[in-house]
Amino acid sequence: MKISILTPDMSMNALARAYLLACILKRRFDVEIVGPTFGDTIWKPLEGLQGIPYRTVRIQGRLKPYTQLLQLSEMITGDVIYASKPLLSSYGIGLFHKFCYHKPLVLDIDDWESGLRIKYTGYSGLAGYLKNTILSTMFLYSIGSTLNASIGERLSSFADAVTVSGSFLQNLFGGTIIPHAKDTAFLDPSAFNAEKRRNDYRLPDGAKVIMFLGSPGEHKGLDTLIDAVCLIKDPRLFLFVVGLNESNSYGRYLLNKGAHDLGKNFLGIGMQAMERIPEFIAMADIMVIPQKLSSASIGQVPSKVYDAMAMARPIIATSVSDLPEILDGCGWIIPSGNTYAMADSLRYVLSHPKEAQEKGALARQKCIEKYSFDSVEKDLFKLFSNLRVFS
Repeated sequence: MKISILTPDMSMNALARAYLLACILKRRFDVEIVGPTFGDTIWKPLEGLQGIPYRTVRIQGRLKPYTQLLQLSEMITGDVIYASKPLLSSYGIGLFHKFCYHKPLVLDIDDWESGLRIKYTGYSGLAGYLKNTILSTMFLYSIGSTLNASIGERLSSFADAVTVSGSFLQNLFGGTIIPHAKDTAFLDPSAFNAEKRRNDYRLPDGAKVIMFLGSPGEHKGLDTLIDAVCLIKDPRLFLFVVGLNESNSYGRYLLNKGAHDLGKNFLGIGMQAMERIPEFIAMADIMVIPQKLSSASIGQVPSKVYDAMAMARPIIATSVSDLPEILDGCGWIIPSGNTYAMADSLRYVLSHPKEAQEKGALARQKCIEKYSFDSVEKDLFKLFSNLRVFS
């Protein structure tokens, strides 16, 4: 059986989930990734999509994209369609292909798309709301279209099966939870030299590295983390934010804030290729997942918490989404948006290195047992094996 995995935009981080699913499924099935490219290139961390065949159409113009997106349906060669995200450029194409060619369609939902758009449009006032409504209707294909997300989520029942990334989404849409699983054989802390990477950044002896790694957004709580490190007032502390995008305003804001508040003890680093991620995690004394509580975050389980677990790092995270359950017994959970609680937790973990090491080891073990490719593969194999495929 061959599975065609559809992604809504190959030039943005939405590709990460599709690629993850492809990596797991290719263990037992033939797979391909199909999706449009709205930007200039494939998303930088996955340039080349090593080991996974893919097909794409470069999307250009204002109205032309509607016809360009239909071309994607002709590129689908799988017996089963697996659409990542309930959006027109993935699930919409999947529905069209399903009804035209009578193929099973599975929908994967890893974010509450409507919630993300509520966050970004909720403070724009009546004029902003009307503008957003008009643009969402005119350019329905746009990833940022509120109407696009709303329609896709309402049509989720037309899928033959649904997978989700966490419990909030399962409560909304049903389906099987498929976490952002990790290849724990690759993400093995013993395989990476932390000192070499530290030397690359000329960190002094005794330096302590606090790290956030991911795609920074306003709901990710980076401002709280910077403020918390400031409160500690320890010259040995270095805050690394890996994944910054200087081309957007929030990325520039974080760079400016970090440089202003922490000076040389703040290092903002751009997006990295996936295979380099463990090199950075290995150098961290503490990994932090400082999510803020909002409509954008309650349905989101940050993928990077599993990276940190696989690499046996001590982890501090906020009480948002499924993070308390995921880190139960193997991490530290603090209230969202509380700068003082964050600072206190950082101080505690840094001053209890033996306990931190033990928690890190427990996190890796839990990741192997519950969130590894080997573990999640079983659920995906069962789901796809139960689909009725007509030849």
